[in-house]
Amino acid sequence: MIDSRCGLHCTGCEWKETNGCGGCIETMGHPFHGECPIAICCQDKGLMHCGECDIIPCAKLYGYSYLDSEHGDKPQGARVEVCRCWAAESGKPAWRNVLLTSAGFEDMDGKQKSNIADCFREMLGKSANDAKVLFIPTTAVNNDAKEMDDWCRRELIHIGILPENITTYDIDGSLYEDDAMTYDVIYFTGGDTGYLLRRIKETGFDIIIKKMVYTNKVYVGVSAGSIIATPNIGNPFDESTAGLCLVNAYLSVHCPENMELRTDLPLPHIPLTDNQALVVTCDGYKVVEG
Repeated sequence: MIDSRCGLHCTGCEWKETNGCGGCIETMGHPFHGECPIAICCQDKGLMHCGECDIIPCAKLYGYSYLDSEHGDKPQGARVEVCRCWAAESGKPAWRNVLLTSAGFEDMDGKQKSNIADCFREMLGKSANDAKVLFIPTTAVNNDAKEMDDWCRRELIHIGILPENITTYDIDGSLYEDDAMTYDVIYFTGGDTGYLLRRIKETGFDIIIKKMVYTNKVYVGVSAGSIIATPNIGNPFDESTAGLCLVNAYLSVHCPENMELRTDLPLPHIPLTDNQALVVTCDGYKVVEG
C-alpha cells in the first residue's frame, strides 16, 4: 500500500495516532511535524511518490535516506527501495539495464568473458552494429587512465560496436539531455573514481545519467565507472562523496577470489573479481561470472 510520498511507511508510525496525523498524502504534504519538502516536491511534479521520479534519489531524498546514521533509514536507502518497488508494481517504467564490471568484457589476454558480454547484448536488445555509445573516460590525464580508455574502446569494437558509433564525452557540460537520450549505451571507463564523480556532479551530468537509466538506456561501468553507481565512494555518511545510488550495496573491484566481506558498512558489501560483473535492475541485483 502506498502510504507516503518518500517510501517511509506512515502506517506503522508511532506518532500517527497520538498526533492525529493523516500522513503526508492525506495532509497534502503537511504531516504533524510541519511541511515535508519531499512530499511537496512530489505534488508539484504531479507524482504519487518518489519512485515515479526519473532522478531518484534526488539530493533531498538522499539526505533523508542515506546520510543520518542515527535517525536515517536502516538499512540505508530503505525508502528508496520501497519507492522503486511501488513504481514497478504499479506498472511505471522499471529500469533493468545496469551492468557493473570490475574489468570490462575481456581478460588481459583479449579473451571475451562470454557471460558478461551476453548480458550486455541482452540489455542492448538490438544489433551491436546499430547501437550508439556515449563513451565516458575518466578525463584524468595520467597514462594509466589513457591506456584504460583505449582498452575499453577496443572491447566495445570487439563486441560489435562500430567505431563511428562511439562518441567520447569528457564531462565538460556541453552535453544536453535531449542529445544524451539519442544514445543506446552510456559506458564509463576506469581510473580515478573521485575525479570522475566530482566532474559528474559539477556539470550536472549525474541528473542526465539517472534519466538515461530510468528510460532503460544501458549503463556499463568498468572499475571506477562501477563504483560511482553505489550509494557512496567514501564514508557512507559523507554527502560530498555520495554516488549515483543505482545499486543499494557497496562494491570493491579487482578483488581476489574469496575476499573477506567488509562488516563495517551499512549495506551489503560485494567484492568483484576481474571475471565478475553485477547485473542491476530497479528491484535487485545478481553477480554474473564471466
